[in-house]
Amino acid sequence: MIIKGFNTFRNRITLLTGGLLLSLSLVLITYLYHVATTRLSTASGESLVNISQSISTMLSANLIEREREIILLSKRSSLFKEQDLSDLQEAIDQIKDSYKYYAWIGFANPDGVVLASGNGLLKGADVSQRPWFINGQAGAFIGDVHKALLLERLLPKSQTGTPIRFIDFSAPVMGEDGELKGVVATHADWLWVDDVLSSAFTQVSERKGVDIFIIDNENNVLYPDNDLGDIEVPSALPQENQFQSLVWQDGEDYLTSLVAVNFPESTNLGWKVVVRQPTAIAMADVKEVHRLLLVLGVFSTLLCMWLAYRFASSLSRPLERLAKTARNIQQGNRNVSFQDDSQLKEVTSLSRSLQEMMSSLLDRERTLLQLTVTLEAKVKARTAQLEASNRSLEALARQDPLTKIFNRLALDEALLKEYELAREHNTEFAIIMADADYFKKVNDQYGHTVGDNVLKNIANVMKDIVDSAGMAARFGGEEFTVLLPNTQIEKAQQVAETLREKIASTEMDTGLFVTASFGVAMFKMTDDHYEQVLNRADAALYKAKDRGRNCVVVSD
Repeated sequence: MIIKGFNTFRNRITLLTGGLLLSLSLVLITYLYHVATTRLSTASGESLVNISQSISTMLSANLIEREREIILLSKRSSLFKEQDLSDLQEAIDQIKDSYKYYAWIGFANPDGVVLASGNGLLKGADVSQRPWFINGQAGAFIGDVHKALLLERLLPKSQTGTPIRFIDFSAPVMGEDGELKGVVATHADWLWVDDVLSSAFTQVSERKGVDIFIIDNENNVLYPDNDLGDIEVPSALPQENQFQSLVWQDGEDYLTSLVAVNFPESTNLGWKVVVRQPTAIAMADVKEVHRLLLVLGVFSTLLCMWLAYRFASSLSRPLERLAKTARNIQQGNRNVSFQDDSQLKEVTSLSRSLQEMMSSLLDRERTLLQLTVTLEAKVKARTAQLEASNRSLEALARQDPLTKIFNRLALDEALLKEYELAREHNTEFAIIMADADYFKKVNDQYGHTVGDNVLKNIANVMKDIVDSAGMAARFGGEEFTVLLPNTQIEKAQQVAETLREKIASTEMDTGLFVTASFGVAMFKMTDDHYEQVLNRADAALYKAKDRGRNCVVVSD
């Protein structure tokens, strides 16, 4: 049974046209939305993974650097021989002043009594029950994040009002006879994480609602401060170096990535970097285009239905006249006749109208295809922007911000690569460790601005002389390192002497000249780790210091 009102030719043509156009629009819009959502979701998720990896790399490098500093201090056995420990006190004060997040650094004897400490804090205190002292007697130790205990009442209150939290670094001090002389340790303020994250957290990330969390092995939030337990990480997190869409405790859906932090061999606290972005923000561009496509689809469908109705009306009138003529003839009226000319004209008009309708459909399809190309171009442009931001972050992570030469992270990567190449192909490489002599006096007498200029000029000298023959990097503080691939000991010593002479003859600031001490070491096939070359060069550097500075000492 045909519903009344739909049994006319014009209504059926109108509804058929509208239905076809609406179905085509929905199919195309659904397909385009699916493709755009998948591509943008993947690009956004990979960007979050890249941010997580950059933060993890910087955290690992910082932890390794802090551990190395405390180990190097523990190996300077000459500082622990004298009873008055004045040289040790001076060294502790220098190290504490070299890194603004060192809240406390000190040395405790085997009984757990603090004999020397930065600014005298906790001197004479019993720390024998503290985890850093207990674990530090056996080897290098890094403690998990914890609130300040003994130092809380001695240190200034946090500006944010949150509890003071520390990370402990400790190492045993062994005598020449192998006997334990005590434990040297430092408490690093947890606020250093803000500096690490600020270098990776761009304005683009902040504007797009990106949040960064550091969690422990039990998914407890270590950063940002979660003292009141307001933040709860989902129990089902993505796999390592992966991302997925998760619902967090606020009920919102977030694109979430996870990357583990690589700890030094001595400790593995199981930290992970979790980066999230609201899915609504990540997919905002796709949803906006989806809404635009829906509006255009509905508008185009209504417009075409109106045109179809006008077309069907113009076509049905001649047919109605023909039907009326046929009925008149059936009723016996022979005075009417078919007008062949009119009939042929209607057929021609019908053909022309159908062609126009087809042209309208083709125009509609071209419009939708053009929208597809525009949408893909936007996705590619956004992906390129994210990749460029990631490349900038990666470059900044490997450059020393003061001297503009390579930093410790870049040095470690290059040294590991050279170490593996040397072991595989039986080649040689050399390490030069350099340290500006009496640099603390330069800072004390002329100020830190002049001290920064001295470090920049030393870096420029090293970069100019080493050039393409190797790699110059700032090791930390006033220490620099030169990596010389495919270099024998004689050539390495010659380069070190050239650097020493050039630094001594270069005016670092108006009327200011400084000298530097150098230690040179070669890779040995018996080395189990690339840091052994660094350790020998570092030991040679300290011999150069003991011999009066401004000289080059070659490791045995």
